[in-house]
Amino acid sequence: MNNPLVMLIEADVLIRAPLAAYLRDCGFRVAEAFNTTEARDLLANAPVRIDTILLDADVPDESGFVFRAWVRERYPAVEVILAGNIERTVSKAGDLCEEGPRLSKPYAHELVLDEIRRRLAARERGGNDA
Repeated sequence: MNNPLVMLIEADVLIRAPLAAYLRDCGFRVAEAFNTTEARDLLANAPVRIDTILLDADVPDESGFVFRAWVRERYPAVEVILAGNIERTVSKAGDLCEEGPRLSKPYAHELVLDEIRRRLAARERGGNDA
């Protein structure tokens, strides 16, 4: 089996690049996107399935919550992890009646790794621990 493929959607390259490098060092394949427009293109044209998406709730071109709902509708097997500034995104989550971010920024790389592994393990067990 190939290593899981994680997509990072983060506009700030100074945040995205070190996290992508860390996840690659941990054995994951990583696809990077600046915004949800790039992410949609990657999802539609990826030669292999994307297993997990980590996205900033405040991604520049649309709400991370809206994008997560879009992914869940079209790609239900893909795990989606929201991250962001808790104070700003709590109000957005409340407006959309959605679960808020699971991770906060700046990212603690080990916590991102733990969350991705937890989600993938839950999916393999057939459960949803999200």
